[in-house]
Amino acid sequence: MFYNLYRGNNFRCCCRDFRQFCCRPNFGGQIGPTGPTGPQGFQGPTGPTGPRGATGPTGPTGATGATGPTGPTGATGATGATGATGPTGATGPTGATVTTIEVIGTTTLAAGSDASVVQSGTGSTADLTFFIPQGATGATGATGATGVTGPTGPTGATGATGDTGPTGPTGDTGDTGPTGPTGPTGATGSTGPTGPTGPTGDAGTAATITVGSVSSLPAGSNPTVTNSGTTDAAVFDFGIPAGATGATGDTGPTGPTGDTGATGPTGPTGPTGPTGPTGPTGPTGDAGTAASITVGSVSSLPAGSSPTVTNSGSTEAAVFDFGIPAGATGATGDTGPTGPTGPSGAGLAAYGGLYNNAQQTPSLTSENNYVQVELNTEMPLLNTTTSSNQITVLQAGDYEINYHIQVNSTQELTFNVTARENTTPIASSTIEQTALETTTGGTFVVDVSNSVIVTLEANDQIDLAIASTTAPGGATITIPENGDATLTVKKLSATT
Repeated sequence: MFYNLYRGNNFRCCCRDFRQFCCRPNFGGQIGPTGPTGPQGFQGPTGPTGPRGATGPTGPTGATGATGPTGPTGATGATGATGATGPTGATGPTGATVTTIEVIGTTTLAAGSDASVVQSGTGSTADLTFFIPQGATGATGATGATGVTGPTGPTGATGATGDTGPTGPTGDTGDTGPTGPTGPTGATGSTGPTGPTGPTGDAGTAATITVGSVSSLPAGSNPTVTNSGTTDAAVFDFGIPAGATGATGDTGPTGPTGDTGATGPTGPTGPTGPTGPTGPTGPTGDAGTAASITVGSVSSLPAGSSPTVTNSGSTEAAVFDFGIPAGATGATGDTGPTGPTGPSGAGLAAYGGLYNNAQQTPSLTSENNYVQVELNTEMPLLNTTTSSNQITVLQAGDYEINYHIQVNSTQELTFNVTARENTTPIASSTIEQTALETTTGGTFVVDVSNSVIVTLEANDQIDLAIASTTAPGGATITIPENGDATLTVKKLSATT
């Protein structure tokens, strides 16, 4: 028995004794079913008629007819087994290092606000914005001299409510979660799966932050934060403005903390495929952890001291504690203005006053001759009027009369000083006093003050007068300026 194998052109042929020919295409499928039997071959020719004798043996069988046509191709065979998994991909490169730290801005907050640091930027860049409060308000300046008491004014309308303090800074937005790795893509058909993704690269090195110098800036200036180090080893130098003089508004509410970023979606798993090529290089490793900055304590320091910023945390998790100097003590306030006119009723029903604002020389030419004192400046009035150095009361009632006067003389003289009602001296108000020589010599001074209560009628006139009990002779008599002669009246009773 002889077999001949022939391979070529995707055919596998076999012949046996050269009496059978079989061929099929090598398509990798299962062997198709056997084709139908070919038609019977032609019968051989009839042998010649022999002499009748014994029946001869049966003639040989005729030659086999030609092989019928090849049957149709069988169905494709089942898919082969899945190929082996490809080798693991190469390890991904080391993740990026956070090496860039930049100060992109500073903002002055109201005194007493909480300091804060807002970090922005992505990847390996950390951009910092500092919100720093100005120093506490300086001590209130000394109260200015009290102004001349004015009549009580009507009650003013309630002042508008002060503005709400500025809103605190919004908290840092949380980092977005990493995107899940994309599943390996399988090859078409029955090829095996792509190899697994390589391991994640090493995490990057964290940047560091330390506090450098801290200096005081003038009140009202903007704070400064500069980096005197490097982008991966930051050294922050702070300039803190002193507090401004004056009241500070309420601190606004702290802004809400930003939401934590959502975790990225997981990549889809690729379909099963043939034995894949070597897996792709792994993704870049996570970025190095950025240094964090938070604000610890904020305390007030004495006015004139230097501001301080200290790091009570670490170089990777800084906690800045701020010391802010108070503003300088305010200047002494101005002399208060004359009080506003007040409501009528339970208070004084009537008052008024006059004083001198220029030096005057009264003409005292004879003894015991009263001369009116010049009072040329008007004080606030209520139900009184003034004219010709006199105060006229418009309502009857009991009044308190007050006066003060200083008289200078070049000789030692005795003077009578009195308040007058309708040019008649009021006895209870009259004072007699001899001028005393000053320590420097050559000047004799009388300084008199008095207060009396009298009953007056409507339209009575009150003035101030002086007289010398002896003839002045050649003496020069003067009354100094600016309030060295004053006269006031105020009604004590409620009777009108």
